[in-house]
Amino acid sequence: MIRLVSLLMALSGLLLSACSPSTSSSITQDNPIAQLDLKQLPNAEWRLSRAVIEVSFCRDRTNEALLASESELNGWRLTGDVSAFPPYREEGLKALYEVVGDQPFILYQVDGSVSASRYRLAMSASKSAGAVAEQVFPAVATLAGSERVCLSAVDEGATY
Repeated sequence: MIRLVSLLMALSGLLLSACSPSTSSSITQDNPIAQLDLKQLPNAEWRLSRAVIEVSFCRDRTNEALLASESELNGWRLTGDVSAFPPYREEGLKALYEVVGDQPFILYQVDGSVSASRYRLAMSASKSAGAVAEQVFPAVATLAGSERVCLSAVDEGATY
């Protein structure tokens, strides 16, 4: 009887853990862009640039991995869980991180099509709006310097 109870408890524990949403993946842990991608911004911790940066990777596969409308991104982010996002998104976020790496800013996606994605710069809320704005053109220069990026441009009048 004790053996049966122990077996049932172990099975129920396995079932409960299998039904729990994953809270992170290996790419999310190692990639600040992927970590921030799970959040609704701006918030008390993060400030966003007014300008939008458009980025087109030279590989359509990367652009497709970042394909998402503004409403899709908002819906996924409302959950705050990586399991809400499509699995192919990790590939795009990894490519984006490989291009911008350890810069003083993080790119926060606001929209994405099959040909390009649009981002706002995210920086700590302790930074001034001016400090965030000053990073826009260095960000574009970093993106333009990558062989993986075919287009990077600034849209000051974006309405996203």
